[in-house]
Amino acid sequence: MALALGGVNLDVQGLVSQLMEVESRPLQRLQAKENEYQSQLSAFGRLKSALSAFQTSMGNLGSLDKFEVYKTSTSESSTDQSFTATVDSNASPGVFSIDVQNLARANKFGSTSAFADTDTTTISTNAFLDIGDGTNSLSIDINGMTLAQVRDKINQAAESNDVGVSASIIQESSSSFQLVLSATDTGLANQISVTSTGDAVTQLDLSEKQTALDATVLVDNAYTITSATNNIDDAISGISLNLLKKSSAPADLIVERDIEAVKKSIGSFVSGFNTLLSTLNALKKDGLEGDSITNSVLSAIRNEFNSSAGLNTAFNYLSEVGITSNAKTGKLELDSEKLDKAVAQDYEAISQLFANDNKGIAFRLEEKMNDYLSFDGLIKTRQEGLRARIDYNGDEQFRMEYRLEQIEARFLKQFSALDSIISQSNNTSAYLSQQLANLPGFGGKK
Repeated sequence: MALALGGVNLDVQGLVSQLMEVESRPLQRLQAKENEYQSQLSAFGRLKSALSAFQTSMGNLGSLDKFEVYKTSTSESSTDQSFTATVDSNASPGVFSIDVQNLARANKFGSTSAFADTDTTTISTNAFLDIGDGTNSLSIDINGMTLAQVRDKINQAAESNDVGVSASIIQESSSSFQLVLSATDTGLANQISVTSTGDAVTQLDLSEKQTALDATVLVDNAYTITSATNNIDDAISGISLNLLKKSSAPADLIVERDIEAVKKSIGSFVSGFNTLLSTLNALKKDGLEGDSITNSVLSAIRNEFNSSAGLNTAFNYLSEVGITSNAKTGKLELDSEKLDKAVAQDYEAISQLFANDNKGIAFRLEEKMNDYLSFDGLIKTRQEGLRARIDYNGDEQFRMEYRLEQIEARFLKQFSALDSIISQSNNTSAYLSQQLANLPGFGGKK
Protein backbone atom coordinates (compact mmCIF):
# COMPACT_ATOMS: atom_id res chain seq x y z
CA MET A 1 0.00 0.00 0.00
CA ALA A 2 1.46 3.38 -1.02
CA LEU A 3 0.20 6.95 -0.60
CA ALA A 4 0.66 9.82 -3.08
CA LEU A 5 1.15 13.14 -1.32
CA GLY A 6 2.66 16.10 -3.12
CA GLY A 7 4.23 13.75 -5.58
CA VAL A 8 5.82 11.70 -2.83
CA ASN A 9 4.99 7.96 -2.36
CA LEU A 10 4.72 6.86 1.28
CA ASP A 11 5.39 3.13 2.05
CA VAL A 12 2.87 2.36 4.80
CA GLN A 13 4.16 -1.17 5.46
CA GLY A 14 7.72 0.12 5.57
CA LEU A 15 6.75 2.86 8.03
CA VAL A 16 4.89 0.38 10.26
CA SER A 17 7.81 -2.05 10.12
CA GLN A 18 10.23 0.67 11.20
CA LEU A 19 7.98 1.71 14.03
CA MET A 20 7.52 -1.92 15.12
CA GLU A 21 11.26 -2.45 15.07
CA VAL A 22 11.57 0.26 17.70
CA GLU A 23 8.60 -1.09 19.66
CA SER A 24 10.07 -4.63 19.54
CA ARG A 25 13.35 -3.78 21.23
CA PRO A 26 12.12 -4.77 24.73
CA LEU A 27 11.05 -8.16 23.27
CA GLN A 28 14.45 -8.59 21.66
CA ARG A 29 16.09 -7.92 25.01
CA LEU A 30 13.88 -10.58 26.60
CA GLN A 31 14.81 -13.06 23.86
CA ALA A 32 18.50 -12.31 24.29
CA LYS A 33 18.11 -12.85 28.03
CA GLU A 34 16.38 -16.18 27.43
CA ASN A 35 19.27 -17.28 25.20
CA GLU A 36 21.66 -16.33 27.97
CA TYR A 37 19.67 -18.31 30.54
CA GLN A 38 19.48 -21.33 28.22
CA SER A 39 23.22 -21.17 27.65
CA GLN A 40 23.84 -21.07 31.39
CA LEU A 41 21.44 -23.96 31.97
CA SER A 42 23.24 -26.04 29.35
CA ALA A 43 26.58 -25.13 30.91
CA PHE A 44 25.40 -26.30 34.33
CA GLY A 45 24.34 -29.56 32.73
CA ARG A 46 27.83 -29.97 31.28
CA LEU A 47 29.34 -29.11 34.66
CA LYS A 48 27.16 -31.69 36.39
CA SER A 49 28.13 -34.37 33.86
CA ALA A 50 31.82 -33.53 34.25
CA LEU A 51 31.65 -33.75 38.05
CA SER A 52 29.77 -37.04 37.81
CA ALA A 53 32.43 -38.43 35.46
CA PHE A 54 35.16 -37.33 37.88
CA GLN A 55 33.30 -39.04 40.70
CA THR A 56 33.10 -42.21 38.62
CA SER A 57 36.85 -42.09 37.99
CA MET A 58 37.35 -42.39 41.77
CA GLY A 59 34.95 -45.33 42.06
CA ASN A 60 37.69 -47.87 42.78
CA LEU A 61 39.52 -45.68 45.31
CA GLY A 62 36.83 -44.40 47.65
CA SER A 63 36.60 -47.32 50.10
CA LEU A 64 39.17 -49.65 51.64
CA ASP A 65 37.58 -52.80 50.24
CA LYS A 66 38.22 -51.45 46.73
CA PHE A 67 41.93 -51.90 47.41
CA GLU A 68 41.41 -55.55 48.29
CA VAL A 69 41.73 -56.54 44.64
CA TYR A 70 43.17 -59.93 43.82
CA LYS A 71 44.04 -62.00 40.79
CA THR A 72 44.40 -65.75 40.44
CA SER A 73 46.51 -68.16 38.45
CA THR A 74 46.99 -71.92 38.50
CA SER A 75 49.80 -74.36 37.86
CA GLU A 76 47.67 -76.09 35.21
CA SER A 77 48.05 -75.27 31.54
CA SER A 78 45.30 -73.19 29.96
CA THR A 79 44.31 -76.16 27.78
CA ASP A 80 44.03 -78.64 30.64
CA GLN A 81 42.22 -76.80 33.42
CA SER A 82 40.19 -78.76 35.95
CA PHE A 83 38.79 -75.57 37.53
CA THR A 84 38.72 -71.79 37.30
CA ALA A 85 38.57 -69.38 40.23
CA THR A 86 37.28 -65.90 40.97
CA VAL A 87 38.03 -63.86 44.08
CA ASP A 88 36.47 -60.96 45.95
CA SER A 89 37.68 -58.52 48.59
CA ASN A 90 37.36 -61.15 51.34
CA ALA A 91 40.16 -63.26 49.87
CA SER A 92 43.71 -63.34 51.15
CA PRO A 93 46.97 -63.87 49.28
CA GLY A 94 48.11 -67.49 49.34
CA VAL A 95 48.68 -70.76 47.49
CA PHE A 96 46.13 -73.57 47.74
CA SER A 97 46.34 -77.12 46.41
CA ILE A 98 43.12 -78.06 44.56
CA ASP A 99 42.25 -81.63 43.59
CA VAL A 100 38.89 -82.06 41.80
CA GLN A 101 37.93 -85.64 42.61
CA ASN A 102 34.35 -85.65 41.31
CA LEU A 103 32.08 -83.34 39.34
CA ALA A 104 28.49 -82.89 40.45
CA ARG A 105 26.11 -84.91 38.27
CA ALA A 106 22.36 -84.98 37.71
CA ASN A 107 20.24 -88.08 38.27
CA LYS A 108 18.73 -89.60 35.10
CA PHE A 109 16.12 -92.23 34.28
CA GLY A 110 15.54 -93.62 30.82
CA SER A 111 13.36 -96.08 28.97
CA THR A 112 14.72 -99.42 27.84
CA SER A 113 11.97 -100.34 25.42
CA ALA A 114 12.31 -98.32 22.25
CA PHE A 115 9.50 -96.64 20.34
CA ALA A 116 9.48 -96.85 16.56
CA ASP A 117 8.63 -93.15 16.26
CA THR A 118 7.66 -90.17 18.39
CA ASP A 119 4.33 -89.12 16.93
CA THR A 120 2.47 -92.27 15.76
CA THR A 121 3.09 -95.20 18.10
CA THR A 122 1.00 -94.82 21.25
CA ILE A 123 1.04 -96.28 24.74
CA SER A 124 -1.78 -98.69 25.54
CA THR A 125 -4.48 -97.95 28.05
CA ASN A 126 -3.99 -98.05 31.81
CA ALA A 127 -0.58 -96.32 31.91
CA PHE A 128 0.52 -93.92 34.64
CA LEU A 129 3.69 -92.19 35.84
CA ASP A 130 4.54 -90.84 39.32
CA ILE A 131 7.64 -88.62 39.45
CA GLY A 132 9.13 -86.79 42.45
CA ASP A 133 12.21 -84.77 43.36
CA GLY A 134 12.19 -85.40 47.11
CA THR A 135 10.10 -82.31 47.77
CA ASN A 136 7.35 -82.12 45.16
CA SER A 137 5.76 -84.73 42.91
CA LEU A 138 3.48 -85.20 39.93
CA SER A 139 1.15 -87.94 38.73
CA ILE A 140 0.05 -88.16 35.12
CA ASP A 141 -2.11 -90.42 33.02
CA ILE A 142 -0.35 -91.24 29.72
CA ASN A 143 -2.96 -93.59 28.25
CA GLY A 144 -2.93 -93.57 24.45
CA MET A 145 -0.18 -90.95 24.15
CA THR A 146 2.69 -90.86 21.70
CA LEU A 147 6.25 -90.51 23.03
CA ALA A 148 6.30 -86.79 22.12
CA GLN A 149 3.00 -86.26 23.97
CA VAL A 150 4.37 -88.05 27.05
CA ARG A 151 7.46 -85.80 26.99
CA ASP A 152 5.39 -82.63 26.69
CA LYS A 153 2.93 -83.65 29.41
CA ILE A 154 5.75 -84.43 31.86
CA ASN A 155 7.39 -81.06 31.21
CA GLN A 156 4.11 -79.17 31.58
CA ALA A 157 3.23 -81.00 34.80
CA ALA A 158 6.76 -80.51 36.18
CA GLU A 159 6.54 -76.77 35.60
CA SER A 160 3.05 -76.55 37.10
CA ASN A 161 3.96 -78.60 40.19
CA ASP A 162 7.49 -77.21 40.61
CA VAL A 163 9.07 -80.62 40.24
CA GLY A 164 12.78 -80.61 39.40
CA VAL A 165 12.69 -82.87 36.37
CA SER A 166 12.72 -82.46 32.61
CA ALA A 167 11.85 -84.94 29.86
CA SER A 168 13.55 -85.34 26.51
CA ILE A 169 13.74 -87.87 23.68
CA ILE A 170 16.91 -89.54 22.41
CA GLN A 171 16.98 -91.03 18.91
CA GLU A 172 19.23 -94.11 18.65
CA SER A 173 18.29 -94.79 15.04
CA SER A 174 15.57 -93.98 12.53
CA SER A 175 13.27 -96.49 14.26
CA SER A 176 14.45 -96.37 17.85
CA PHE A 177 13.42 -93.53 20.23
CA GLN A 178 13.90 -93.46 24.01
CA LEU A 179 12.39 -91.25 26.76
CA VAL A 180 14.90 -89.71 29.19
CA LEU A 181 14.05 -88.01 32.51
CA SER A 182 16.73 -85.77 34.01
CA ALA A 183 16.90 -83.98 37.35
CA THR A 184 17.11 -80.25 36.65
CA ASP A 185 19.69 -79.81 39.42
CA THR A 186 22.84 -81.77 40.10
CA GLY A 187 23.79 -83.45 43.38
CA LEU A 188 22.61 -86.16 45.74
CA ALA A 189 20.04 -83.87 47.32
CA ASN A 190 18.27 -83.53 43.98
CA GLN A 191 17.75 -87.19 43.08
CA ILE A 192 14.46 -88.00 41.40
CA SER A 193 12.09 -90.92 41.86
CA VAL A 194 10.13 -92.51 39.04
CA THR A 195 7.32 -95.05 39.37
CA SER A 196 5.57 -96.64 36.39
CA THR A 197 2.25 -98.41 36.66
CA GLY A 198 0.06 -100.26 34.23
CA ASP A 199 1.23 -100.62 30.65
CA ALA A 200 3.89 -97.95 31.21
CA VAL A 201 5.91 -100.54 33.14
CA THR A 202 6.61 -102.65 30.08
CA GLN A 203 6.17 -100.14 27.28
CA LEU A 204 8.53 -97.51 28.76
CA ASP A 205 10.49 -99.72 31.15
CA LEU A 206 12.02 -96.69 32.95
CA SER A 207 15.08 -97.33 35.09
CA GLU A 208 17.96 -95.31 36.55
CA LYS A 209 20.60 -94.66 33.90
CA GLN A 210 22.82 -92.18 35.75
CA THR A 211 23.22 -91.84 39.50
CA ALA A 212 23.42 -88.41 41.10
CA LEU A 213 26.78 -87.25 42.42
CA ASP A 214 28.00 -84.38 44.56
CA ALA A 215 31.13 -82.54 43.52
CA THR A 216 34.13 -83.38 45.69
CA VAL A 217 37.24 -81.25 46.01
CA LEU A 218 40.27 -81.97 48.19
CA VAL A 219 41.96 -78.75 49.36
CA ASP A 220 45.58 -78.75 50.51
CA ASN A 221 45.43 -82.57 50.61
CA ALA A 222 43.60 -82.25 53.90
CA TYR A 223 40.10 -80.78 53.59
CA THR A 224 37.32 -82.47 51.62
CA ILE A 225 34.63 -80.13 50.29
CA THR A 226 31.39 -81.42 48.79
CA SER A 227 28.81 -79.48 46.80
CA ALA A 228 25.58 -80.27 44.97
CA THR A 229 26.81 -78.08 42.09
CA ASN A 230 30.08 -77.53 40.26
CA ASN A 231 30.20 -73.94 41.50
CA ILE A 232 31.63 -73.79 45.02
CA ASP A 233 31.47 -70.42 46.79
CA ASP A 234 33.46 -69.48 49.90
CA ALA A 235 34.71 -72.95 50.77
CA ILE A 236 37.91 -70.95 50.85
CA SER A 237 37.14 -67.44 52.12
CA GLY A 238 36.60 -65.00 49.26
CA ILE A 239 37.26 -67.61 46.55
CA SER A 240 34.71 -69.19 44.19
CA LEU A 241 35.63 -72.34 42.27
CA ASN A 242 34.06 -73.36 38.98
CA LEU A 243 34.78 -77.05 38.46
CA LEU A 244 35.39 -78.16 34.88
CA LYS A 245 36.58 -81.77 35.09
CA LYS A 246 38.31 -84.29 37.36
CA SER A 247 41.93 -83.42 38.06
CA SER A 248 44.66 -85.58 36.64
CA ALA A 249 46.78 -84.33 39.55
CA PRO A 250 46.38 -81.70 42.27
CA ALA A 251 46.99 -78.15 40.99
CA ASP A 252 48.14 -75.01 42.79
CA LEU A 253 45.77 -72.04 42.95
CA ILE A 254 47.78 -68.85 43.47
CA VAL A 255 45.98 -65.79 44.89
CA GLU A 256 47.84 -62.46 44.95
CA ARG A 257 47.07 -58.77 45.06
CA ASP A 258 46.26 -57.25 41.67
CA ILE A 259 48.60 -54.29 42.00
CA GLU A 260 48.27 -53.39 38.34
CA ALA A 261 44.50 -53.01 38.67
CA VAL A 262 44.97 -50.61 41.60
CA LYS A 263 47.59 -48.60 39.71
CA LYS A 264 45.21 -48.41 36.76
CA SER A 265 42.50 -47.04 39.07
CA ILE A 266 44.91 -44.37 40.33
CA GLY A 267 45.74 -43.47 36.73
CA SER A 268 42.02 -43.17 35.96
CA PHE A 269 41.66 -40.80 38.91
CA VAL A 270 44.44 -38.57 37.53
CA SER A 271 42.94 -38.62 34.01
CA GLY A 272 39.48 -37.98 35.43
CA PHE A 273 40.60 -34.78 37.14
CA ASN A 274 42.42 -33.55 34.04
CA THR A 275 39.28 -34.06 31.95
CA LEU A 276 37.26 -32.17 34.56
CA LEU A 277 39.80 -29.33 34.54
CA SER A 278 39.51 -28.99 30.75
CA THR A 279 35.72 -28.83 31.03
CA LEU A 280 35.84 -26.20 33.77
CA ASN A 281 38.21 -24.04 31.71
CA ALA A 282 35.94 -24.34 28.68
CA LEU A 283 32.85 -23.43 30.73
CA LYS A 284 34.52 -20.24 31.91
CA LYS A 285 34.47 -19.12 28.27
CA ASP A 286 31.21 -20.70 27.17
CA GLY A 287 28.09 -20.44 29.28
CA LEU A 288 29.48 -19.60 32.71
CA GLU A 289 31.49 -16.49 31.90
CA GLY A 290 31.83 -14.43 35.04
CA ASP A 291 30.18 -17.09 37.21
CA SER A 292 32.19 -17.92 40.31
CA ILE A 293 31.06 -21.55 40.51
CA THR A 294 33.81 -22.95 38.26
CA ASN A 295 36.53 -21.34 40.35
CA SER A 296 34.74 -22.40 43.53
CA VAL A 297 34.57 -26.05 42.44
CA LEU A 298 38.17 -26.11 41.30
CA SER A 299 39.37 -24.43 44.48
CA ALA A 300 37.51 -26.95 46.64
CA ILE A 301 39.02 -29.92 44.76
CA ARG A 302 42.56 -28.52 44.84
CA ASN A 303 42.18 -27.87 48.55
CA GLU A 304 41.52 -31.59 49.05
CA PHE A 305 44.53 -32.45 46.87
CA ASN A 306 46.83 -30.26 48.94
CA SER A 307 45.49 -31.18 52.37
CA SER A 308 47.16 -33.78 54.54
CA ALA A 309 45.17 -36.95 55.17
CA GLY A 310 46.23 -36.64 58.80
CA LEU A 311 47.05 -40.32 59.11
CA ASN A 312 49.65 -42.06 61.22
CA THR A 313 50.98 -43.86 58.14
CA ALA A 314 53.82 -43.56 55.63
CA PHE A 315 51.85 -41.33 53.23
CA ASN A 316 49.68 -38.28 53.86
CA TYR A 317 49.95 -36.34 50.58
CA LEU A 318 49.35 -37.28 46.96
CA SER A 319 52.81 -36.01 46.05
CA GLU A 320 54.32 -38.72 48.25
CA VAL A 321 52.93 -41.43 45.95
CA GLY A 322 53.86 -39.69 42.70
CA ILE A 323 50.85 -37.45 41.98
CA THR A 324 51.68 -33.77 41.50
CA SER A 325 50.14 -30.71 39.85
CA ASN A 326 51.78 -29.07 36.85
CA ALA A 327 52.50 -25.44 37.78
CA LYS A 328 51.72 -24.14 34.27
CA THR A 329 48.71 -26.18 33.19
CA GLY A 330 47.23 -27.11 36.56
CA LYS A 331 46.83 -30.71 35.39
CA LEU A 332 47.76 -33.66 37.56
CA GLU A 333 50.78 -35.73 36.58
CA LEU A 334 51.57 -39.28 37.69
CA ASP A 335 55.13 -40.44 38.28
CA SER A 336 54.72 -44.20 37.75
CA GLU A 337 58.17 -45.02 39.09
CA LYS A 338 57.49 -43.19 42.35
CA LEU A 339 54.10 -44.89 42.63
CA ASP A 340 55.72 -48.32 42.15
CA LYS A 341 58.17 -47.56 44.96
CA ALA A 342 55.34 -46.42 47.23
CA VAL A 343 53.37 -49.60 46.52
CA ALA A 344 56.42 -51.73 47.30
CA GLN A 345 57.10 -49.73 50.46
CA ASP A 346 53.62 -49.79 52.06
CA TYR A 347 50.55 -50.86 50.11
CA GLU A 348 48.28 -50.50 53.14
CA ALA A 349 49.38 -46.87 53.60
CA ILE A 350 48.38 -46.10 50.01
CA SER A 351 44.91 -47.58 50.55
CA GLN A 352 44.54 -45.47 53.69
CA LEU A 353 45.72 -42.33 51.86
CA PHE A 354 42.91 -42.67 49.35
CA ALA A 355 40.13 -44.50 51.16
CA ASN A 356 40.35 -44.03 54.91
CA ASP A 357 36.88 -43.10 56.17
CA ASN A 358 36.63 -39.31 56.62
CA LYS A 359 40.34 -38.77 55.97
CA GLY A 360 41.20 -40.49 52.69
CA ILE A 361 41.53 -38.12 49.72
CA ALA A 362 39.22 -40.06 47.40
CA PHE A 363 36.77 -40.54 50.25
CA ARG A 364 36.69 -36.80 50.94
CA LEU A 365 36.41 -35.93 47.26
CA GLU A 366 33.49 -38.32 46.76
CA GLU A 367 31.73 -36.60 49.65
CA LYS A 368 32.43 -33.24 48.01
CA MET A 369 31.02 -34.48 44.67
CA ASN A 370 27.93 -35.76 46.46
CA ASP A 371 27.41 -32.27 47.90
CA TYR A 372 27.54 -30.74 44.42
CA LEU A 373 25.47 -33.42 42.69
CA SER A 374 22.79 -34.17 45.29
CA PHE A 375 19.12 -33.39 44.61
CA ASP A 376 19.38 -30.30 46.83
CA GLY A 377 22.99 -29.44 46.01
CA LEU A 378 24.39 -26.20 44.64
CA ILE A 379 24.15 -27.14 40.96
CA LYS A 380 20.56 -28.36 41.26
CA THR A 381 19.63 -25.14 43.06
CA ARG A 382 21.22 -23.01 40.34
CA GLN A 383 19.51 -25.02 37.60
CA GLU A 384 16.12 -24.65 39.23
CA GLY A 385 16.70 -20.92 39.61
CA LEU A 386 17.51 -20.63 35.90
CA ARG A 387 14.44 -22.65 34.92
CA ALA A 388 12.28 -20.33 37.01
CA ARG A 389 13.81 -17.30 35.24
CA ILE A 390 13.24 -18.92 31.84
CA ASP A 391 9.60 -19.58 32.70
CA TYR A 392 9.09 -16.00 33.90
CA ASN A 393 10.89 -14.67 30.82
CA GLY A 394 8.61 -16.77 28.61
CA ASP A 395 5.53 -15.28 30.25
CA GLU A 396 6.93 -11.78 29.74
CA GLN A 397 7.59 -12.54 26.07
CA PHE A 398 4.06 -13.81 25.62
CA ARG A 399 2.63 -10.62 27.12
CA MET A 400 4.99 -8.48 25.08
CA GLU A 401 4.13 -10.27 21.83
CA TYR A 402 0.42 -9.74 22.51
CA ARG A 403 1.02 -6.04 23.20
CA LEU A 404 3.05 -5.68 19.99
CA GLU A 405 0.26 -7.28 17.99
CA GLN A 406 -2.13 -4.65 19.36
CA ILE A 407 0.29 -1.82 18.59
CA GLU A 408 0.87 -3.05 15.04
CA ALA A 409 -2.86 -3.33 14.45
CA ARG A 410 -3.34 0.23 15.72
CA PHE A 411 -0.57 1.57 13.48
CA LEU A 412 -2.06 -0.15 10.44
CA LYS A 413 -5.50 1.18 11.28
CA GLN A 414 -4.20 4.73 11.72
CA PHE A 415 -2.19 4.69 8.51
CA SER A 416 -5.11 3.15 6.61
CA ALA A 417 -7.29 6.02 7.77
CA LEU A 418 -4.60 8.48 6.74
CA ASP A 419 -4.41 6.72 3.38
CA SER A 420 -8.12 7.24 2.91
CA ILE A 421 -7.93 10.94 3.81
CA ILE A 422 -4.98 11.60 1.51
CA SER A 423 -6.65 9.66 -1.29
CA GLN A 424 -9.81 11.77 -0.95
CA SER A 425 -7.71 14.94 -0.81
CA ASN A 426 -5.86 13.97 -3.96
CA ASN A 427 -9.12 13.18 -5.75
CA THR A 428 -10.61 16.54 -4.72
CA SER A 429 -7.46 18.36 -5.78
CA ALA A 430 -7.54 16.67 -9.16
CA TYR A 431 -11.24 17.55 -9.67
CA LEU A 432 -10.72 21.20 -8.76
CA SER A 433 -7.71 21.40 -11.03
CA GLN A 434 -9.78 20.03 -13.88
CA GLN A 435 -12.66 22.42 -13.27
CA LEU A 436 -10.38 25.41 -13.01
CA ALA A 437 -8.68 24.39 -16.19
CA ASN A 438 -12.05 24.61 -18.01
CA LEU A 439 -12.79 28.15 -16.86
CA PRO A 440 -12.07 31.06 -19.17
CA GLY A 441 -8.73 32.55 -18.45
CA PHE A 442 -7.37 29.27 -16.98
CA GLY A 443 -5.46 26.55 -18.63
CA GLY A 444 -4.71 28.73 -21.68
CA LYS A 445 -8.36 28.98 -22.80
CA LYS A 446 -9.76 32.31 -24.07
